[in-house]
Amino acid sequence: MTLIELLTTMTILAFVLSGIVVMFVSGLHSEVGMNERFQSQQSARLAISSLRTEVSSACSVSVAAGGTSATLVLPNSDPSQACSTGTSQDTWCADSTSGTAPFGLYRQVGSACSASTGVRRADSLTTNAVFSAPCPAGTTIHPQLGVTFPVDANLATSTGSYTLTDTLTARNAPVVSC
Repeated sequence: MTLIELLTTMTILAFVLSGIVVMFVSGLHSEVGMNERFQSQQSARLAISSLRTEVSSACSVSVAAGGTSATLVLPNSDPSQACSTGTSQDTWCADSTSGTAPFGLYRQVGSACSASTGVRRADSLTTNAVFSAPCPAGTTIHPQLGVTFPVDANLATSTGSYTLTDTLTARNAPVVSC
């Protein structure tokens, strides 16, 4: 084997190996991005599950103007008292410390909620207007809370966006006419 043959073989090997390395690095980046999206989506699902439990036992639900927060009046721990005495308030809000996306979903005891004082339940929300109070005209229903959580772990790209939407009913609250 001559020196020229050896150099030619090494050059071909370098090209093949560089292609393999590029494929591995690309696969690693894809896996990291997929894991970030999964974690964001899972935290949103867990948050809506917690919110569903609280709303179903709430005595009343109110949504702030702009849909950035929802305050729930919850009964005390004695089921026989229901909503008549000893209620407490919990507030859920979509907020960020910078005031811009990505927003987090926070829960806080009381009538106020913010990113600096609330307990974070979800992250990577693309908007802070996530709550609504649907009440179809001409109906008599228990109060409802509409939630729409648009989640995107990487705001720099338009791919990977996931929206979780649900309408939660406050079954403990009195029926209202719309």
